Amino acid sequence: MNTTAVECVKVRSLIEQLETIERDLTSIDAEHRVPASDRVALVGTQLLGLLSEVLTSGDNTMRRAAAYGLAKMKDSRCLRWLAQALNDPDESVRVWAVEGLAQFRDGAAVPFLVQALGDESVYVYYSALSALRNADADAVWRAIEEELASAPPLVKRRLVKLLGDRREPQAVSVLVELLKNSDSGVRYEAVEALRKIGDPRSAEALISCLSDESHDVRCGAIQALRWLGDLRAIEPLVSICIESQDLRLLALQAIREIAGDECMSPIIRAMHQARELVKTTASEVLRLSGSRD
Repeated sequence: MNTTAVECVKVRSLIEQLETIERDLTSIDAEHRVPASDRVALVGTQLLGLLSEVLTSGDNTMRRAAAYGLAKMKDSRCLRWLAQALNDPDESVRVWAVEGLAQFRDGAAVPFLVQALGDESVYVYYSALSALRNADADAVWRAIEEELASAPPLVKRRLVKLLGDRREPQAVSVLVELLKNSDSGVRYEAVEALRKIGDPRSAEALISCLSDESHDVRCGAIQALRWLGDLRAIEPLVSICIESQDLRLLALQAIREIAGDECMSPIIRAMHQARELVKTTASEVLRLSGSRD
């Protein structure tokens, strides 16, 4: 067992003993319960003070143990220190900080968890993402809305992905606006989020994405329109079937979902006619070229 694990075991043992004592207090007679509770509360305060001090001044091993302890204490006073630990240079400290913040159910930790979405560590990021999927909806939306305006592209993509994972209805107008973002990754995540939310108000904006310069965005838009089932998408999807070989299958599947199997035959005929037109035109060009020689 490494040093960090040993220190974490010691901290966990202290916390478990404290929790056991707190539970046992319920069986003490009323006369002695209050002073005993006060003494237990004092021990908890002293433990919090010790862990917070180690968190700011200890080496990596001790800071990890301190972050672990604060994450397991289930004490609202830990919020401040766990939030501070998100800036720690050690990845493990930051992971434990997120684990601890995830336990706060009143929305107080949400802004800090949103901050953690921008962490360079994928472990910290995924831990924060997992916690935010189950956090208070209004608190998450407020924190993301505030962060989106100034967030760099990578963080913006992660924020938008979270909105999609949560199927946040309040985000539709913001996501539609993000379809114009200069970063293709942000546009793609916005398309995906709108697909998951499935709000009819996004149909026109998604149709406009069928001509996006990014192949991924175009594919995502086709899939989103397929799920929406809006008949306004039929004409541009038919155009894709005729003009774009690499997107043809996706577009055909979307049309079938929106309009039904019985509507496929005119599209197939149009595709055959287009191929014949290409052949006829090519032959005419070759004939004219040959006669000129």
